Amino acid sequence: MRFLLLLFVLTVTAQAQLKWDKPVQKFDRSPEDREIEARYPFRNAGPTTITIKSLRSSCGCTTAKLEKKVYAPGESGEVTLNFRFGDRKGLYRKGVTVNTDDKTGEPTILNLVVHIHDPMTITPALVWWRRGEATGAKSVAIDAEAGESVRVTGVSSSNPRFTASLLTGQAGQKYSIAITPTDTAQKDTAEIKVQTDYPSDAPRAYTIHARIK
Repeated sequence: MRFLLLLFVLTVTAQAQLKWDKPVQKFDRSPEDREIEARYPFRNAGPTTITIKSLRSSCGCTTAKLEKKVYAPGESGEVTLNFRFGDRKGLYRKGVTVNTDDKTGEPTILNLVVHIHDPMTITPALVWWRRGEATGAKSVAIDAEAGESVRVTGVSSSNPRFTASLLTGQAGQKYSIAITPTDTAQKDTAEIKVQTDYPSDAPRAYTIHARIK
C-alpha cells in the first residue's frame, strides 16, 4: 500500500509542469524602435500547483515581469520580456531563465531573437523650397535593404498645402515619392508619412519632412 501511495505521489509530481506556447520568439526591428517587448504565455498543464521561484535575465538590458508566482492546475499566465537595445544594430539573442518548484524538470529558458537593422533607406528625409520658388515636385527615393522585401502601403501628408504621390519602381524594393506644394508664397511645413508592411507584427511608418523656408 505504501509503495502504491508513493508511486501515485511520484506520478502526480512528474505530471506537474508548465506548458509554453512560444518559448522562442523572433522579431525584426529598426534602431529607432529602441526597445522591444515580447510576451510568453504559459499554462499549468499538471495536476498540482506550480510556483515560479525566480526569473533570471541574461543581461541588464533585458528585464522580465510576472503578474504572480503561484499557478493552480489549468491556470494560465504570462511572462513579459523587455529588451532595451538603444542604438544597437545586428542580430541579438536574449533570454530569461524560469525557475519553478517542479522537482522533475529543468528550468525553462525563454529566448528572444531580434534582428536590429534599417530595412529601408529614404533619401533625402527633408525636402524644401525657398519662398517664391517655382512649385516643382521634389523627389524622394525609397529603397529596401538588400535581401528584404518592404512594401509601401500608403503615403499621406499632414498639411493639405503639400501633396505626396507614390510611384512604384519595383514592388517591395524601390519606390519614389513626388512631393509638391500648392504654392510657395509663405513659410510652411508638412510631415509626409510613409506606411510600410514591415515588420509584419508591427508595421513601421517613416516620416519625410517638407518645408517652405
